[in-house]
Amino acid sequence: MTGLSDARRSRVVLVGSSTYDNFPAIPAVTNNLTALRDVLIDPQRWGLDPDACRVVHNPETPRDVHTVMRRAAAEVDVSGLLLLYFAGHGVIDPDTGVLHLAVGQTMPDSAYSSAVPFDWVRRLVQGSRSAHRVVVLDCCYAGRAIPGLGSADDAALATQVEIDRSCVLVAASGNRVALAPPDEPLTAFTGVLVELLRDGVEGGPALLDLGTLHDEIRRVQWARGRPIPELRARNGGDRIPIVINARRAARTPERPPPETPRLDSSLVGRVLRGAAVATDPELDGAVAILAHSPIEGAIGVRLDRPATRSPAHVLGDELAASLHVPAVLDGGPVRDVVLLLAVLRAGVAPPDGWRVLGPGLVVMPLDADPARAEAVVEAAYLFVGYLGWRPHQLETELAAGDLVDAGTDLATWLADPQQAWA
Repeated sequence: MTGLSDARRSRVVLVGSSTYDNFPAIPAVTNNLTALRDVLIDPQRWGLDPDACRVVHNPETPRDVHTVMRRAAAEVDVSGLLLLYFAGHGVIDPDTGVLHLAVGQTMPDSAYSSAVPFDWVRRLVQGSRSAHRVVVLDCCYAGRAIPGLGSADDAALATQVEIDRSCVLVAASGNRVALAPPDEPLTAFTGVLVELLRDGVEGGPALLDLGTLHDEIRRVQWARGRPIPELRARNGGDRIPIVINARRAARTPERPPPETPRLDSSLVGRVLRGAAVATDPELDGAVAILAHSPIEGAIGVRLDRPATRSPAHVLGDELAASLHVPAVLDGGPVRDVVLLLAVLRAGVAPPDGWRVLGPGLVVMPLDADPARAEAVVEAAYLFVGYLGWRPHQLETELAAGDLVDAGTDLATWLADPQQAWA
């Protein structure tokens, strides 16, 4: 499990409509927004900057929602979390069956022109820079949103999100009505969600992720005879941690066991090539080994497959420009990391916090200072995804001739752009 998303580089938008011109009021939605904001900015749970948590209460028009969401999606960084939440009435377009999110002036018979199409939310999410993306919908028919963002059949989305983790958590299925019990301060779904975020899950992980929250909400709602939430995730999106588990945080931390010594081999930093006899298409081309242990397996990246994103979209304009990153490369099929590899200028020591892979070769943090990076980096390459080998798997592929040594090391390869693209 990864750690919590960087609270400084995250953006959360909480949208809730409690009053309408043409729908019944939902007073509890007001409390939903306050309670969610309070738990997310609580430093004992996550510590989100209050300015990074935008609350849109009782929007009148779709534009009121779109403007705030678009700004948040543009501001979030690759290391941050983008979380978009909506509570209110959900409306289905009778002609298309598409979910729309109702706002103050929404008309029941013309949702297509007076409500927020979920497609707007989907586009903003998949177009954001963040690698961790979450949508939470507490509205009727919210399950209609799942095919729009989480379906495995959505080839266009699969191309767009690439390495990113995304998750949609909804209060009810596509044909069910969400509940707002009149005698409870919050709506049924959000009430349980807030309780778990605030009070924790007994026996749960140290950091509460979307999968854990979904399972616990499902258990509670089933016991209460209420609508069952649904979840759809891509690329490990259900493992996105949201807050510290209060039930675990209150305990005395256990002393971790002694770390097993790593037996890194001489293959680290070497460039391998897929042989003509290789049967795995993922090994077609040049592959660099970044970590290798006979007892733990190996990690590497492909060196010659361009991805669809621009470096500025992943790193931000300033850092991408200072490093002169030529392109984003598809590092491999495991899609939950971004790796920025750099060759240092001769005689320059790696800055603090930069992980050394070998002589003159480092893994840079994605939030590195652009001016400092430009001063010490000779060449940089950006990878999304990586290749993974189980223990002994890499040795087996080498012995079988699926991979052969290319006769060079990664630092030499990356330092010469023409050779890298040959």
